[in-house]
Amino acid sequence: MTQSLYEQLVMQTQMNYSQYYGVYASGKTPVKLTERQPLPYDQQIKVFAEKVKEADHIIVGGASGLSAAGGGDFYYAATPSYQQAFKRFYEKYHFTGAFAGMRHRWSSRGEFWGYLATFLPLSMPQFGSPTRTFRRFSGIRTTLF
Repeated sequence: MTQSLYEQLVMQTQMNYSQYYGVYASGKTPVKLTERQPLPYDQQIKVFAEKVKEADHIIVGGASGLSAAGGGDFYYAATPSYQQAFKRFYEKYHFTGAFAGMRHRWSSRGEFWGYLATFLPLSMPQFGSPTRTFRRFSGIRTTLF
């Protein structure tokens, strides 16, 4: 089966993430970022506040930590919100959170896209409902479940 460029990118990202899942789940990074020891927290805040005051502009970026801060508690654990949002997948596979499903070797592309269409609206609300997301990527007008 030939994959589109988008599917190839999704699969490569999934494989890269899978390789380091345990490291990310523990709140760490697979790459050592510095040899220096961090300043004590209160000093870090002081330095940060000084830099903000001195800055002409501030660019804010966010990743999964921002989602977690916004209430997304379903990424690394089978929380009640995960079990509700991913009910059918949880009942069938008993994944321990949304990212565990992203690492799963699906038996069909349909199941993979069904899971992805459930995952994306939760982590990226601009995609809308799972059915709308599936239609957007596949061009197929159908219901998922």
